[in-house]
Amino acid sequence: MEGTPEATTPEAVTPEARVRAMVSALAGVVAEGVTEADRVAAVAALEELKGAAAAAQVRLTAAAVEDREALGEDSRSVRADLALARRCSPTLMDQHVGVAKALVSEMPHTLAALTAGEIGEYRARIMVRETACLSSEDRSEVDRLLADRLGSLGDRALTAAAQRAGAALDAASLAERNRRAVASRRVTLRPAPDGMAWLSILGPMVDAVGAYAALTAAESRRRVLDPSLSGAEWEAAADAARADTRGKGAWMADTALELLSGRASGQVQPVEVGLVMTDRTMLPAAFGGVVPEDDVAHVPGWGPVPGAQARAHVEDCLDRTGVDADDEAGVWLRRLFTDPTGHDLVALDSRRRLFDGGLRMFLQLRDPVCRVPWCDAPAVHADHVEPVHAGGTTSAANGGGACARHNLVKEHDGWHVQVTATGLDGAGPHTLRITTPTRRTYEATAPPILGEGWAAARAPAEHYADPDDGGRWTPVLDPDEPPPVPPDPHPPDEDLDPPLELWRYVDGIGDVA
Repeated sequence: MEGTPEATTPEAVTPEARVRAMVSALAGVVAEGVTEADRVAAVAALEELKGAAAAAQVRLTAAAVEDREALGEDSRSVRADLALARRCSPTLMDQHVGVAKALVSEMPHTLAALTAGEIGEYRARIMVRETACLSSEDRSEVDRLLADRLGSLGDRALTAAAQRAGAALDAASLAERNRRAVASRRVTLRPAPDGMAWLSILGPMVDAVGAYAALTAAESRRRVLDPSLSGAEWEAAADAARADTRGKGAWMADTALELLSGRASGQVQPVEVGLVMTDRTMLPAAFGGVVPEDDVAHVPGWGPVPGAQARAHVEDCLDRTGVDADDEAGVWLRRLFTDPTGHDLVALDSRRRLFDGGLRMFLQLRDPVCRVPWCDAPAVHADHVEPVHAGGTTSAANGGGACARHNLVKEHDGWHVQVTATGLDGAGPHTLRITTPTRRTYEATAPPILGEGWAAARAPAEHYADPDDGGRWTPVLDPDEPPPVPPDPHPPDEDLDPPLELWRYVDGIGDVA
């Protein structure tokens, strides 16, 4: 038949070819023209297939890592390659590797249940997680004891059963588990809906409960006035207490954030928080008072903030700035220059040569998280894509944000990273091509300066002028004035930043101070 591949012996068919044939076959599974019972049966069969696929990934992952380690080599390179193949971060891949090695070498019954599709990947991870503090022999014994119950217990019941079986075999393992848990205490930050964020602290229960109790006690006393105050002082304190309409939760959250950030009550945030927005979002009054369709600001690396909330935040900061003579916090605006679509950052006000100062800020704004696909770790390193020793320049085009791990992994044999688009010519975003030791290639493009999901808004043509620089359009306040020319983000002979422009936000109008 035309288009049919040549027949091959089973030995010649690679694991990848077998899997891709299954993926193609699944495309033929349709929901139309079958009974409800057939649909439910197919869903059940697909659930079994997911478990079997997870088991195959387990076997392949464990073999890839163990073969490299058996040669006495560093396995970080193959782990990073596997992370890209699984489209996950290297940290999550480390967890997958740990689960795979435990299932293959110590938990044959759980792996068999996963292979047969009797359990899913998550339930197999529960078994590995809850036996992590046991010896290899005790872990295998728990695996044997619960083999007949793996497919019938729920997630919580299986967790409790594994913990109970482990405690019966080795009571000291519970103490070891608690010791390891204390060592893992940490603070994390993750975005929440509606311009909010979760700041979480994982610590010993006694300390966490004590901190919460202290906040609760302080909140209960916030309206208790000092009887030693004079009459006028007492009245002023009473008025302030009546004016504070925050609920208990809001007051506790505000107080905790003020204490953690080192601010006094009502003080402006002294730490720089990048808030990126267009000129039309920042100053709608300068554009006829019309709020743009995309009235959204963006905190690079975290997410969107409604434009009204961003303007109110800036205005509130300006109202408070300078109230305290010792308060060094201020509100500064730095001009960012984008390509014609407004999608890609191409320049900003800067006069530094190395990856510090303005140029480093440029990279932090353009690459807030690691550029390696699916990593999502903060970009803590300003990396030379082409190394300096190979002739790479210190420039925005040759710079890339990277996490500490990927910055080291790319130096291993077989890894190659090259810039395929600079992002500075208006032709598209800054793009990297990453080639792994197994010859797999991945494209990594810089996210839009206003965040993923951003789309260019329609704006009146009279607010834009063509600077005749290859098609780049730059917004200006007066269509009769020539547009500003974006400065070189890294001039060769300058190592000092120019003064930044301080804009006062007064009744929606921006005036350069």
